[in-house]
Amino acid sequence: MTKSYTGISKDELYLVSRAEYEKQKLITTAFAIKLFGSRNKAAYILSSLAKKGRLLQLQRGKYLLVPIKAPNQQWSFNEFLLAALWMGDIPYYVGYFTMYNYWGFTEQVPQTVFVLNTKRSGEKLIGQVLFKAVKIDTRKYYGIQKIKIEDEKICISDKERTLVDFLYNPVGSFGNVENVLKENIKKIDMDKFTKYLQQFPVATVRKRAGYLLEKIGCDESSLKRLRKSIVNDATYVVLDPTKKSRKGTISKEWRIIVNS
Repeated sequence: MTKSYTGISKDELYLVSRAEYEKQKLITTAFAIKLFGSRNKAAYILSSLAKKGRLLQLQRGKYLLVPIKAPNQQWSFNEFLLAALWMGDIPYYVGYFTMYNYWGFTEQVPQTVFVLNTKRSGEKLIGQVLFKAVKIDTRKYYGIQKIKIEDEKICISDKERTLVDFLYNPVGSFGNVENVLKENIKKIDMDKFTKYLQQFPVATVRKRAGYLLEKIGCDESSLKRLRKSIVNDATYVVLDPTKKSRKGTISKEWRIIVNS
């Protein structure tokens, strides 16, 4: 055996080699059973390779292959690709704070990869990276862009959809929202952004967005569509949800309390 193979048994090496030959990034229990013809043997080999750092467990019965060519298991993997493999067939997109940084809404580099999806909640440490699955309403699953990484198509929120999420779940003070809108208003597809806001199933987001967009000088056609989208919702909401006070001036048009 070469140095890269040290500590790996003949059967373990066979599984890893076959997976690499077949270009399998994802190793499942079913794949191992097919190779060895025994569930017990397959389970033992998978467990042994995981302990040796040659497989990273994504979930029960699903592992990510660390290539043999990676010396001492020092392998640099793409976090977005890991997110896609973790989700499998579940509708998902990489979003929230991960995409705020990706699209330049914030310079803060998130320590967690946020994966919004329609079925799962929870956290998973894969290698040295923490992934957080956030279950969302199926009505919020839209505005998805696919990018290609290592021949795999990865789902992320596009810039306009990420901006809607930023309004819904901002990072830092709420003042960041107005600043980000100002900086990006001429860099986005405004028609698409307005449609995304209309589609978002939380009227509060549309009210805050409308008020801020009007303040920074958005075109009237977009504002008109947003006004129409809140016409049946008479509830007044505070502009800044990070402040406890509900005192402030009133915007009847947007049903907003400009709290201070």
